[in-house]
Amino acid sequence: MFDSRISLRTVLIASSLVLGLILVAAYSLVSKEHFIRGLDAAMASNMEKTARTFSEVIGATDSKQVRKFSGFDIRTQWSDLPAYTHSAFPNGPGESGQLLKKEDSTWFQRPSFIIFAMRYDSANGPLYLSQELTPPATSRLIPQAARQNRMFTLAVSILVIAFISTVTWLLLRHVSRPIAALRAWTHSLDNEKLSHPAPDFSYPELNEMAELIRNSLSSVQQAVERERRFLRHASHELRTPISTIRSNIELQRKLAQTREKLQDEQNIVDRIDRASLTMKHLTETLLWLNHEPDTPLESEVVDLPELIRELAAEMTYLLAGKPVTTEISTKPFSCAVPRVPARIVLGNLIRNAYQHCWEGTVVIEQQGNRVMISNPAEPEEQNTPAHPSEITGYGLGLELTTTLSQRIGWHYTSDRHQNIHRVIVDIGATRRP
Repeated sequence: MFDSRISLRTVLIASSLVLGLILVAAYSLVSKEHFIRGLDAAMASNMEKTARTFSEVIGATDSKQVRKFSGFDIRTQWSDLPAYTHSAFPNGPGESGQLLKKEDSTWFQRPSFIIFAMRYDSANGPLYLSQELTPPATSRLIPQAARQNRMFTLAVSILVIAFISTVTWLLLRHVSRPIAALRAWTHSLDNEKLSHPAPDFSYPELNEMAELIRNSLSSVQQAVERERRFLRHASHELRTPISTIRSNIELQRKLAQTREKLQDEQNIVDRIDRASLTMKHLTETLLWLNHEPDTPLESEVVDLPELIRELAAEMTYLLAGKPVTTEISTKPFSCAVPRVPARIVLGNLIRNAYQHCWEGTVVIEQQGNRVMISNPAEPEEQNTPAHPSEITGYGLGLELTTTLSQRIGWHYTSDRHQNIHRVIVDIGATRRP
């Protein structure tokens, strides 16, 4: 199944790249601002120097006749400056040495004009300077300086991104190795490795996580082992009293043949017989579930129709007192399979069908190695705790059969349609993916 969640590696790489882009953008803005402020400072210094030279060279007598000096419009009165100055700065400069500037540039468009104005207080009185720059009239030095500044900013940006990418790659490589080792170690954990100390993963946090994983799995493993020992011991211990009960029942029946037997006594013996059979099947199931998975199972030739009819006969007591009939349809077929698992799987399915069918017909069909069992089932809304099926644990046989089929690798399906429950199992067939 596709996992839509973003991996930690992707988050780290994306975060580093975003951080690098933010740094580059911030540096570019700062560089642009410093470049423009540097040009403004150079212009203010040039205008101040021009005004000082004009005051020294021209003097107060001829200053009113001179209109242009060193490329600047110079007047002794603010009102005498050209119209472009007044349209740009209606109020004029407030103090000496203050540079006024106006342009129409945007983020992605160069300015079509730049207007500068300044007031300079000389020894002969105030002087007002202004200048209008347009692209054809601007000096070649400014575009060249701007181009050099852009190239420098681009080069530094590339170096910053390359540096951040390299550092991120080295960091991920240095960190991902211990994380990959932790992941591989976690997947390879078994009973033997759980008994050994966790390896060193270079970082205290990873070592602590590995120790937590090992301790947690050790606790789970110990609980599973305790449960297995209990089931194994309980199953083995139950075999002796079950054998005793079964043998005494057979002895009781033989003794009853020599004398008249009361109906109540017969009912008691039948109930004991049914309980002992249930205990026997449960013990076989528990022993099989606790069977070591690596232990090979011995196969033998099994007559499948005979086995089905034998198990169905053993489970007949579950239909006592119920308006239930059975239909068993089999065809001759023999196969080499482990007998005990086959008995447990088929016995659980037949027992479940008999036990939870209250009226109608239980159908058992066998064709080749495929066995299908269907029985009427109560509607789901009627399956309340007060119903007998809930009290006896409806579906426990199916759950055990599912576990056993998955354990041995047989194909098994279960479905319910229109209050008919049907199960299909292929004895000896490998479970499909």
